[in-house]
Amino acid sequence: MKLRFNLIACLLLLALAFQSCTDDNIVPDKKEIPNTGERVAVLCEGNFMWANARLDLMQTDSGKTQMVSSVYEKANNKPIGDVLQSGLVAGNNLFLSINNSGKVLGLDLKSFKQKKMNAKLKSPRCLMMVGGDLWVSDLYANRISVLDTVDLRLKREIVVPGWTEQMVRWGDEVAVACYSGKVLVYDYLTGGYKRSLDVDSGSLYLAVDGMNQLWVGGSVGSKGGVAAFGASASAPKARWTTNAPIGNIYPSADGNSLYISSQNKIFTFPNTAKSGADLTILFDPAIKQLYGYNFNPKNQVFYLADAKDFVSNGEVIRYPLQFPNQKATLSTGVNPSGFVFLP
Repeated sequence: MKLRFNLIACLLLLALAFQSCTDDNIVPDKKEIPNTGERVAVLCEGNFMWANARLDLMQTDSGKTQMVSSVYEKANNKPIGDVLQSGLVAGNNLFLSINNSGKVLGLDLKSFKQKKMNAKLKSPRCLMMVGGDLWVSDLYANRISVLDTVDLRLKREIVVPGWTEQMVRWGDEVAVACYSGKVLVYDYLTGGYKRSLDVDSGSLYLAVDGMNQLWVGGSVGSKGGVAAFGASASAPKARWTTNAPIGNIYPSADGNSLYISSQNKIFTFPNTAKSGADLTILFDPAIKQLYGYNFNPKNQVFYLADAKDFVSNGEVIRYPLQFPNQKATLSTGVNPSGFVFLP
């Protein structure tokens, strides 16, 4: 669930009263689920409080890309829940957090059959494997839940100062973005707390570049901010603000530059950047609402999610950076926002 859902929920309820939200999202199509080629899970949040989230599969083989819709529903004969937030591949599991349903699921990577579930969480956001356990950040709980991956039972909780978001490995540490304006740092092996870094309020996104620098991005309202920290540092090496919200940050294939989204465009900047003046437009996908994206450094392909009007079905774009003429655009569910690369 992106924060804007809390702000426009009433408008969505009015709009959705005039259209069906279930038939297209719960009844799966008849396509077989592909197990070969490039497979990317497409996470569609759906509309807040309508339980119309959807898991689709984008599959590319022999130069052709197709979308298989509602693969979770097809495999399990039930809807996935309310607001499909994030996903993670670990071992032979595809873990998914369902934000407003308060649950984390463990699926089989090939069949998408549900194998395990914890439905006792508050508002799970992002997922990360730390020292053999599954860490789950949260919007409202003021805690990070640490789950056993065997059965997703709660092993322990880590108290944090508010909403936590993305988590990333940073050398032998784990960095956790905290929306209040902190990055919390923990030991990767033990999970023990080490220190915190001060950043701008709205901290959401994290990335580590080829120089082992930690990049932090965030947004509050119509403003954004970026900061960079060297390994073991407490003060930022670079820090600037923007006059527009920003999205995810990803390192390039060689780690010498980074990508960031803003104003429906993808920008790039070197890992030596000191200000927003160092950003340049990498490409403009010409979509209505860039609600999320991901970058796969292995094949240098961008995956872009267009939420359009936040009510009707969206689209996703597969954009090979080195071969943009091979771009593919496919229809998907309501409010697509995330992508998970499957083996």
